[in-house]
Amino acid sequence: MNGLLAIVSHPDDETFGCGGTIAKHTKAGINTSVLCLTCNPVDRKGEFDFATSALGVDAAIWMCENVVYGSDLIRRVADFIDISRPRVVITHMPFDYHREHKACYEVVKEAIEWAAHTTMYKDAWQVERLLLMEVNTLIPSPSVLVDVSDVYTLKMNAIEGYSSQLDKFPWGYYQRFNQ
Repeated sequence: MNGLLAIVSHPDDETFGCGGTIAKHTKAGINTSVLCLTCNPVDRKGEFDFATSALGVDAAIWMCENVVYGSDLIRRVADFIDISRPRVVITHMPFDYHREHKACYEVVKEAIEWAAHTTMYKDAWQVERLLLMEVNTLIPSPSVLVDVSDVYTLKMNAIEGYSSQLDKFPWGYYQRFNQ
């Protein structure tokens, strides 16, 4: 059983969004996984592997396709939830500015529901909590705040692994946004 599963649209979302929370859980010995739904371009896999390793993630998996809301992707994510059996899932919020982040939220929300159906799975799994994360869009009234000051260095090290993204903003946008 997984303690925590982050399901994200793109490599870097797990680090920029909930990297501190991931590191905090892995540091506490809680089994933590990341499921990344797409990776375009595919050469970002090395960055993803570096960052998830820096965060201490037990399993980092990606499906490498486009994030489009639909029954096929919902079923694949539900299958993954049923197999990995996380207590908590973290994903994007429905009002994020990025269309693939919004689609990821919709897919995850449906997949969590389907993974709990005994009509779909012999040994169905019910996720205890669905948490939403910020990536670049801030949550105006958060109900859960996680103090990650003790793992801040781990998160910043993981951020540094995403050179393809950091090169877009040489003035340190992502590093500053995550301070």
